[in-house]
Amino acid sequence: MVMPAAMANLCPQCGADVRDSGTRCQSCGFWLPAAPAPRTGPPQARPTPPKDDSRRTTIAVLAVGGFVVLGLVAAGAMIWLRQRSAVDAAPRAALVSVVPVASATPPRLEPSSLLGEARRQANTWHHEAVLVSLSAAPLDARGVAPGGKVDISYARPSGQRIVGGAEAGTERLALSTSGGPLVKSEERTSKGRVAPEPNCLFEDAWSAAQRAGADANAGLGLRYFWNEKYGRPVWEVLSGDGQVLRRLDGVTCSIITR
Repeated sequence: MVMPAAMANLCPQCGADVRDSGTRCQSCGFWLPAAPAPRTGPPQARPTPPKDDSRRTTIAVLAVGGFVVLGLVAAGAMIWLRQRSAVDAAPRAALVSVVPVASATPPRLEPSSLLGEARRQANTWHHEAVLVSLSAAPLDARGVAPGGKVDISYARPSGQRIVGGAEAGTERLALSTSGGPLVKSEERTSKGRVAPEPNCLFEDAWSAAQRAGADANAGLGLRYFWNEKYGRPVWEVLSGDGQVLRRLDGVTCSIITR
């Protein structure tokens, strides 16, 4: 309710003129109500505060960051699973590789390959040990038959000469195997002759003997030694009862016919 202008100039309590009294009636001391500020124009519309987009921006940033974090976590989980699978697979692969697989047939004896280990053991027994003989039986088309045996004999030299054909002492180191490591024993026997390491290998001599008619199914044997009659090392093809069937040159592998 707006008071008339005439009444606004009078004190509400005593009715005195208060146009020059200020905020308090000079007559009765009544505190005068503050006069409303004069209007200078039509009422102004209240300005609309600007929209605050910072909250939306924050939510958007957090959402993008959340997706990035989830992507990193997923990638890390995949890498970990792959590494775990590789680690789990490695012991299984190692286990498979070390488990021995039973062979249908045992490894075959190879006399020429055994000579290296035989020579090492002989040199330990005597630093100048010399080869006297090498033999293997029974044989089949491929060499020493399964269950066959290889015998290698070394001796101490009898004199200063240790070349082929020189006299060997009576003390012998016998090495033998039917599969597995060489078994050694010492013995004393009659004197023999030094046989040089065979230039015609066991495998070549046996192949030449078969080409010359040796029966691979007869359980034959093959022996290498120094033959005094021929003055050279020879290979002899032996029957099961020790009979000589063929002789081959221990250097050239050729058949000796005389």
